[in-house]
Amino acid sequence: MNTLSYRRTDENGLSFELLVDGQPLGELVGGRDNGIPYWIIEDDLPRFPPRGKNPDPEIRLIAVCSCGDYGCGHTLCHVILEDHTVVFCGFDADVNHEGRQKLFWFARVNFDAVVSEMVRLSREYAAKSV
Repeated sequence: MNTLSYRRTDENGLSFELLVDGQPLGELVGGRDNGIPYWIIEDDLPRFPPRGKNPDPEIRLIAVCSCGDYGCGHTLCHVILEDHTVVFCGFDADVNHEGRQKLFWFARVNFDAVVSEMVRLSREYAAKSV
């Protein structure tokens, strides 16, 4: 089983880089970018498209262009939530061929803790920025 974590960056004010076993997820799947800006994080990893109508509940943005605009470039994956595990698979968009085939498994408690912390920090930053 893999371990999910994140790294905070000052890019776009506040962004988060997802890490798998300490390595940037974007790099592991051959993506061009690694960050998720705080403003597209609401209550979970951002769905695609962020704030769009009827987004697929399993498809999430795991990285966007360094400018912060997902329309400029992004990496998607299927996030399958199970009782005790979470699976990241089906990587798409800005990834290489090998990256599309990657599969990562996390303990559900690990995933929930990481996402909850990113949501909390995003909300705090947004409240201070108003």
